Amino acid sequence: MLKNAFAREKRGTAGFTLIELLIVIAIIALLIGILLPALGEARRYAKLVVCQSNERSYATAVNSFASEQKERLPAPGGPRWRKGMLPPGDLPGQQFEGRSKTTNYFASDQEAASYQVVYTIRKKTGMTEAQAKVPDNWIPYILYTHIPLNDFIGGNLPSPVAACSEDSWRIAIQRAWADPQASGLPYPTGSGDNSEGTWRWPFSTSYQIHQAHWGPSKGGRVMSPETGTMLQPAFWYPTADGGGNFYTNSGDNSLPNQFGVNKITDVKFPSQKVVASDEFARHFGRRPTYFSAMEAKQPLMFYDGSVRIVKTGDTLPGWNMASRRQMTQRQTWIKDRQTYDPVLYPTYSNNPDKYKVVAGWYKYTRGGLFGWDIPRAGGTGSNGQLSTLQGSDASLSLKAITENELDTTDSSW
Repeated sequence: MLKNAFAREKRGTAGFTLIELLIVIAIIALLIGILLPALGEARRYAKLVVCQSNERSYATAVNSFASEQKERLPAPGGPRWRKGMLPPGDLPGQQFEGRSKTTNYFASDQEAASYQVVYTIRKKTGMTEAQAKVPDNWIPYILYTHIPLNDFIGGNLPSPVAACSEDSWRIAIQRAWADPQASGLPYPTGSGDNSEGTWRWPFSTSYQIHQAHWGPSKGGRVMSPETGTMLQPAFWYPTADGGGNFYTNSGDNSLPNQFGVNKITDVKFPSQKVVASDEFARHFGRRPTYFSAMEAKQPLMFYDGSVRIVKTGDTLPGWNMASRRQMTQRQTWIKDRQTYDPVLYPTYSNNPDKYKVVAGWYKYTRGGLFGWDIPRAGGTGSNGQLSTLQGSDASLSLKAITENELDTTDSSW
């Protein structure tokens, strides 16, 4: 009898009751609910720090490159790959990309720059001419101006430093660079050029180098050494429907020595001039925003080597480079979301695949390297804000905005 009582007592004290178990589960769930957001924020902050580190590496490399190259800013082409020149004689073989190294002169700086970028990638990766063809009608400056900096940022291609830590698409195709489509992600099979040219995308960068860095900073007219006529420099700008990029029609992109010849001494306000920026603000908010949204916020690299987090609405509104002398006319185009772009917020007319752009901001500031993108302390607008963009979309692109650009250029630009 004592034995049976002892057994009943032992069974009564062993394990947990159902209520106790449910209480423990509830406590664990509560702790997870508290910790997960904190862990998520810590992870996002860590990625932001990595992105800032990447940009700081580039900003430092720009200055190091300029110190070694007689103050020249890094850009595809350089002194050895220019219009009217032949492929450098130290390249292997008698031909480069089917071109004779003794008779085929480059038709433009743009063409020469394209060949230089492709040559550098082949040299670093061991890719052959069959694997890495020079794309047709390619503007290599936008996403590949970092290539001449490669030896200053680790020397590897694809370069991990070239991809924003939140740019999951570019990171994935970098890892599968020999066969980018093997990543299983949407991939630009056309890209506006020959389809064989899409091999290049894993070597591109998240940080778009601005036109003022590699192209003309001011207008005016330049004598063509070939025709003896006066021509206007060519400016790169997006098309109105967002379907591509072009040079201004009044410019001649074959005019020599207008691309890739700028010097760091041309930068008048190094701490206020942005070198490059991401097309998307990825680090703040629930979803990425397009750079031109006034509420967009992202780290920006400056010519003084610093990297600072800046809100787009606090920068100088850009102008429509195709409008030439109409300095108050703002950029206006519709950004078409590509399949490999992040889902944007907010969107245009509730269409998740389009975004209305009403100002170029720091990407298209008039004055180029002679101007500034980020104001001095205190703002410049009558209301203490730099920008007074208000009203309907129809008025934004033509609205004269209170701003101080007297130290960048004048009305005769």
